[in-house]
Amino acid sequence: MFDGPISNGTVSIAQSSLRPNPIAEFQATYLSSIEVQLLATVILAGSVVLGLKFGRRLESVLTRRYGRHVAEASRVLWLLGVVVGGVYLLSIVWHVTYMLRIVMAALAVDRWTAIQQLLTVAVALIAYLLMRFVNRSIDKLAETSSVTKHQSEVAYHVSDVGIAGAAATVILTVWGIDLTNIFIGAGAITAIVGLAARETLAAMIAGFILLFSRPFRVGDWIEIDRHSGIVKDVTIFNTKIQTFSDEHVLIPNDKITESHLTNLSRNDQLRVEIEVGVDYDTDLEHARQVIVEAVSGLDEIKSSPNPKVVAKRFADSSILLELRVWIGDPTMRRKWNAQTAAIEAIKQAFDREGITIPYPQRVQSARGDGFDVDAPSSDETIVGVESE
Repeated sequence: MFDGPISNGTVSIAQSSLRPNPIAEFQATYLSSIEVQLLATVILAGSVVLGLKFGRRLESVLTRRYGRHVAEASRVLWLLGVVVGGVYLLSIVWHVTYMLRIVMAALAVDRWTAIQQLLTVAVALIAYLLMRFVNRSIDKLAETSSVTKHQSEVAYHVSDVGIAGAAATVILTVWGIDLTNIFIGAGAITAIVGLAARETLAAMIAGFILLFSRPFRVGDWIEIDRHSGIVKDVTIFNTKIQTFSDEHVLIPNDKITESHLTNLSRNDQLRVEIEVGVDYDTDLEHARQVIVEAVSGLDEIKSSPNPKVVAKRFADSSILLELRVWIGDPTMRRKWNAQTAAIEAIKQAFDREGITIPYPQRVQSARGDGFDVDAPSSDETIVGVESE
């Protein structure tokens, strides 16, 4: 029984080399009908599925015993063997083994081309393994808080692009492709894109600047010009903050690098300043002591550094004192709570000590060398008008 065309010598040689007599006898004895071939195909497909599942289980076992790299390499080899074996057995079931020989003959190359192919596969495999190694190293650094989420994401992309670019350069060099024209074309494209998307490129460069300078992290409380809020996300191009009015503001990174930036969370504490006015007749030393004693025991305020009160300036109706206290782990809510608690405590202490917080007022008084101006009487006014 013939299972393929035999019009030329190549096919006959392919059949005789890939299908020895035992296989031919097995096909003639057990795989001679279409029903048996279909049943064998179903069994073979089920075996392939079971082989793939076994590969997963094998990977988990080898991961616990030898590590992830060895387990992944073993699984890839196992899957490759399952697929190749399945294809070969399927060709035996359907009597088409001669097709494999034809494919192999078509893929036959000279020695140098084979070396180029092997080098290409080796470079691609090394680049893939290097990417996975670098990404896992970044993940380990992220677990120790050495890098932020934004930095890890940027590092992923930069490392992958860099490794892929280096691998592509090596592969093109192996195949003898001149890279000069490619670099010239890439330079021209870069110049065109740079002119067309100046703002985008500026934001991207600023994103890398923020990556390495690390002026803030996700979760920090920052102030940028007129915006104040919590950093929610940082990308290559933009930084998103949530203001205390529950507004989500998206700021380009180049605007951040060009603006005055204040990170209120960097030192893990924040000084809160509260102004209070006292009457000009008040004993300032006593008032300062009362303020310090009033706020010293508050839970919302840190005991170290100690609260301080300084005389700030002469106001229109009072002498202005400034209370300086510190809060830990600063947030806007903690700042508001500290201000409210301090103002309530100062008001109660002043009421208890009889210290007055004056209202704004104006006092009018005549000068000592002034003179009075009497209004003219009605008769004098009338006479004056008639004389005119």
